[in-house]
Amino acid sequence: MSDLLTIRTQAHATGAGAAADSCQELETAANLKEALLAVAGEATHRSREKNRSRLRKRRQRGSQMLEFTLAFLPVLGFLFLILNIAWAVYSRATLQYAVAQGVRYAVTSQTMSGMGQRASIQTMVQSRAFGALRATAGAATGVNGWNNIYVDWYLVNADGSLTNKDGVVGGNGMQVDGQLPLVEVSVQSISPKNFAPTVAMPGLSSLNKIAMTAVSWDRMEAPSISAGGYVIPPQ
Repeated sequence: MSDLLTIRTQAHATGAGAAADSCQELETAANLKEALLAVAGEATHRSREKNRSRLRKRRQRGSQMLEFTLAFLPVLGFLFLILNIAWAVYSRATLQYAVAQGVRYAVTSQTMSGMGQRASIQTMVQSRAFGALRATAGAATGVNGWNNIYVDWYLVNADGSLTNKDGVVGGNGMQVDGQLPLVEVSVQSISPKNFAPTVAMPGLSSLNKIAMTAVSWDRMEAPSISAGGYVIPPQ
């Protein structure tokens, strides 16, 4: 009888142990499943974050290009404005230098071979303008306005007014009363074609071309003395 009870007790203990082991295995499996789900969820979250980050970078890249374009256009316009102003200043300084050299040549009453005094002065001004006064090809004609170059002589009257001696024989040299005339060398109404303000643009019909003028004055020196007296070159 006692042996039978012992056998039943051992059977009950063995069954309880097996049940406990089974519960523990189930619990372990559940924990493993939760861990796998957590890892999978974290991986999914990371993947979503990466996709969001990539999309954000693409959007930022597009906005950066737009911002660069919007900022670059005004900078480019300002750069061209500086270049245009610099070219205008250079053109004006070149014309002023050319007429100054023309006056320095004019007061000496020198002439070039085969030319009168005005044509010689015009040739000198053209040669000192660095190519800015070559609208008309060929040798200077001596006519006022050739390539926009003007040469005039003036006598100062007693009241301070000026008398133009253009075309008057001897008007470009010492007068009977010993007065030496003034010589004016000028370049008038030159419109450089190399910068924007001289170009007609749609919607800017009221914008006039820039017309540059450069003038230089001086008093003639006494002409050279030859056997026949003072020699005044023809105008």
